[in-house]
Amino acid sequence: MRRVRVTALVLLAVLTAAACGARLSPELRKQAATAALSAGSGNGTNTGTGPGNLGSTAGPGALGGPIGGSGGTQGSNGTSGTQGTQGGAQGAASGCNGATDVGMTSNSVVLGNVSSTSGPVSGLFEGAPEGAQAFAAFLNSQGGLCGHNVRVQFADDSTNCQGNQNATEELASKVFAFVGSFSLEDGCGAKYLNAHTNVPDIHVALAPEADSPPNHFDIETGALGYATGPFAYYAKKLGSAVQSVGTLYANVGGAVPKQKAFEHAAQSVGWKFVYSRATDATETDWVGDFVTMCQRDKIKIFFTGAENAQYAAKMVNDERQAGCPSSLINIIPIAYDQAFVADVGNTSAIENLLGWNEYSLFFNADEAAKIPELKLLQGWFAKANPGKPLNLYALFAWASGRLFQQAFQAAGAHVNRASLMEQLRKVNQFTASGIVAPMTPSDKKGGVKCYILWQVHGGKFSRVDDPATGYRCDGQFLPLNG
Repeated sequence: MRRVRVTALVLLAVLTAAACGARLSPELRKQAATAALSAGSGNGTNTGTGPGNLGSTAGPGALGGPIGGSGGTQGSNGTSGTQGTQGGAQGAASGCNGATDVGMTSNSVVLGNVSSTSGPVSGLFEGAPEGAQAFAAFLNSQGGLCGHNVRVQFADDSTNCQGNQNATEELASKVFAFVGSFSLEDGCGAKYLNAHTNVPDIHVALAPEADSPPNHFDIETGALGYATGPFAYYAKKLGSAVQSVGTLYANVGGAVPKQKAFEHAAQSVGWKFVYSRATDATETDWVGDFVTMCQRDKIKIFFTGAENAQYAAKMVNDERQAGCPSSLINIIPIAYDQAFVADVGNTSAIENLLGWNEYSLFFNADEAAKIPELKLLQGWFAKANPGKPLNLYALFAWASGRLFQQAFQAAGAHVNRASLMEQLRKVNQFTASGIVAPMTPSDKKGGVKCYILWQVHGGKFSRVDDPATGYRCDGQFLPLNG
């Protein structure tokens, strides 16, 4: 089945690996596009590496001290405050250190992570196992999880359907739960998980098949659709400008329905797209588009969410080459990327650029100063992966780990696979202590509706009109189909 839920960021990462810092040749982009479009066929072979061990030894002392046990505060006026940090101090005293199950002894627990780190794009989602490694190192520095030393077994599916299915089946008999996996081929491994619903799985699902098993829990939940809140905010702030919007998006797999979801949500609150075009996966020049948008259609806003940060940077430069007026407003959510400012090369060109995230400004130092959990993530990621850039896949892996931790501790002395999933089904409005927008991990029909707004000033991303550390939760999640 052709995937329809792959997020725009992930799809275009396959094409350019921008989130991993790589810059690919047109030929390699074509190979990556072919891999994305043919994914899920089930005809591949397993060329991935075997499972490896990560996070098996205790790391250095915790940054910022032990995990706190206090609850957070709830924001007002349509916003969500930060969630209190999950759990209390780690150790045997927590009362969940005596149980055993698959992948768990009385003093150790093994987690599985199946991600795409080789294939058409080398290192594609290596941030996922790196984030899981950082999480394990942090827990072990605290004495483990309820007295259990935490180890991660990692398998690379080589961006290959059969590879994902084989790795999932192989690890399922060795690990207590899957945590933080990230793969374009996760729909293939879901075949095994659907048939073995006793195996807990916590990761951001990309294929719709991967979201369907009852034993799957997600921190980016929901059917195909999008939240109306950000679009409603800008409609109120920018007035009639939202009646003259131009947009570009990738004509690749799930980016097309994702764009339709964007436009559906935007149009429901008054936006009008006067120019909309699907671009080829290997296109790198959009000057002609901007000549049409700015000179013929007189657009007031340029929006793109179904491209990637590297392409968005080129589009901003193409606007100037096409002679677009300086008054043109850019709203580009996918620009939140560590390489975006450097890719543009001229900070004046992106001054006041607007956007939003459904997660914290995870690489910002000022954000980490306000959100203790983010400070932990940034610090432990750097310790576990020296010199590596913190990216969204690592954030998702860490947040998935925190969800696992919360359910594991809640299960108490009787923790096993079944009781872990029982506790996971009770979790509502999870934020991993503020680093991701509130969601219900077991939800199969709804979606994330909360977000934060940001603006670029002086080449830096910063929050605007937001709670200091929480999320705006106005608007609604609007499914594309019904």
